[in-house]
Amino acid sequence: MAEEAKPEQKAAPPKAEHKPEAAPTDAKTVSDILQSVQIAIDTYDDIFSDFDPSPIQTRLLSDDFLNELHRRHAERHTGEFAVNFTLPKALRSEKTEALVKKRLKDYFKGRLRNVERERKDKLWQGILRLLVGVAISLSLIIFPELEAVPVLTILSVLIWYVLWSGFEDIFEVSSRLKKKQAFYGKLLKAHYAFLDQESVLHEASRSRGISTSYR
Repeated sequence: MAEEAKPEQKAAPPKAEHKPEAAPTDAKTVSDILQSVQIAIDTYDDIFSDFDPSPIQTRLLSDDFLNELHRRHAERHTGEFAVNFTLPKALRSEKTEALVKKRLKDYFKGRLRNVERERKDKLWQGILRLLVGVAISLSLIIFPELEAVPVLTILSVLIWYVLWSGFEDIFEVSSRLKKKQAFYGKLLKAHYAFLDQESVLHEASRSRGISTSYR
């Protein structure tokens, strides 16, 4: 007898390959979140003004130090600041470093408070001047007798001055103070740390593939 034909088995359909989802293109990088500022110092005094002999708790900061922070902040406004001071290991003191960190926070907190107060005062001063200018302008309309030549000349100059200075206080000065406010606010929230100068130099040499030999 002829053998019965076996039914052909259909090949299983190929399984769909699972591709990993692509990472979002707008993911934040480390540089967006944290902006590191390396500042090499010889002693703790380099952070403070040479003309202020006060103790660390109340001493003014060095202009060179502040200018460097201004420059770094101008280069990039996004992200948070991490300020790392490097100095010789033999000169480090945990007690002094704690005082310096507290002084930095207190200094920028006080500056931020002053700028916020000044910005608020300038805003209200500008609004007041605009109101005075508008009031004088309306008085010329309500009282035509004020349009005599000498009086009109004086009032025109006064109107021009109060309106111009009012707009300046509201927009130009307020905008400049807003930038200062952002600067001091970022430095108030910044992370401050002290590192051994030798360790930082050694790590930098390793990352660049430079071998150092001692005789």
